[in-house]
Amino acid sequence: MVTATATDKNQLITDKLITLIEKGVTPWSQPWYSSPFQNFLTKHIYRGINPILCQIDLVINNWEYPFFITFQQAKELNWLIKKGSKATWIKWGGTYAKEVEDPDRRETKKEYRNSCRWFSVFNIACLDDTKSDRQITEYLKPLTPPLPNNFNPLPKVENFIGTLEIETVFGGPVACYIPTLDTIKLPKRSDFISAEGFYSTYLHEIVHSTGHKSRCARPLNHRKGSTDYAFEELIADLGSAFLCNHFGINYSLEIHASYLDSWLSVLQNDKTAFLKAAQKANQAFQYLVGETIYYEQ
Repeated sequence: MVTATATDKNQLITDKLITLIEKGVTPWSQPWYSSPFQNFLTKHIYRGINPILCQIDLVINNWEYPFFITFQQAKELNWLIKKGSKATWIKWGGTYAKEVEDPDRRETKKEYRNSCRWFSVFNIACLDDTKSDRQITEYLKPLTPPLPNNFNPLPKVENFIGTLEIETVFGGPVACYIPTLDTIKLPKRSDFISAEGFYSTYLHEIVHSTGHKSRCARPLNHRKGSTDYAFEELIADLGSAFLCNHFGINYSLEIHASYLDSWLSVLQNDKTAFLKAAQKANQAFQYLVGETIYYEQ
């Protein structure tokens, strides 16, 4: 397993994001894939920030499928990595127990600590199976089912929304969260082009609502156009992406050009800003869904 320092990877990811945003592309909000980002062989679905890290490279390289594999897995099947291919860096993390001395009690005790490290995977577009008796298409077919009807309501998401204690007012031309009223405003469902567009927009505003002082208590009264305002929008966009991934929604968020300019300022001034926003989005996800997001393979 190839590893790298956090500083190197933070800078690499930030550079990629800046390149894409300068082109007007937000790689975490493309509605092109029905399958979640996952390990091609184990079918382990990537969680936390990893789907977004994979999608950044998918957009940059114009890859077709959201399936990745480790170097060792490819080697075991005699699949070669194509010359010039570059790895995608994702995170693995969890907790581990360590025995430590307790000087007061003169005994050892267990302490649980967090562990997090970067490692590399390769998209299946980077693989060459011509020298193997196992073809990539054998594994690909079960992972590419027909696309669902784009306008079907999603009962699982409806049930989730029904559990939330926050008022939503439908009607009008804007989608927003109003902190002073603790209220979400959305256009009517019939105004949305697709069910996915409706749910992804709704989830975006729901993530904003977690910033309320009674929930995750993030600062929300930022001046529109400021970097703090853009940072909160980035949190909501990433949080919506996490929720869409959780519910299996193909999502597409229309990003205002002013947000892109502000995000560029945030990213250029702080190379850890993207991961900081992702941590806040993780916190919102955990509050809403009740799951802890781990960075994992």
